[in-house]
Amino acid sequence: MGNNNKLFSIILMSLLGLSALLSLLFMISVVSEGLLIVWCYILLGIAAVTAIVFPLITMAQNPKGAKNALIGVVGLILICVIGYMMAGDETHVNYDGTVLADAATSLKSEAGIIASYVLLAGAVGVIIFSEVSKMFK
Repeated sequence: MGNNNKLFSIILMSLLGLSALLSLLFMISVVSEGLLIVWCYILLGIAAVTAIVFPLITMAQNPKGAKNALIGVVGLILICVIGYMMAGDETHVNYDGTVLADAATSLKSEAGIIASYVLLAGAVGVIIFSEVSKMFK
């Protein structure tokens, strides 16, 4: 495991150094913004692959922890489904008649807002419960 940490540190420093070099070259007008945008897409791809692959490896090594993680994912999906079912599908129109959001867009955005409110209420409730239960211990 120690060699992996050293390897990851070397990769991280290499990506950081290359990013700094590209930024410096952009500032002195050697490279265009198109190259920086492509580099950002490459970094985004690396981050996305890393964020997906390493949790899967960890879940494969610890199946009991994977069960707990899957319970959390199912709960999150359930909250999103409840938000979607509670959302309305009104079409929003501006004063001059231009459509701001059609029915599908309105439904999706309102579902996201409702799910965010439910998650916020749950987080506040857990914080309050945690602090109150500490008072009685």
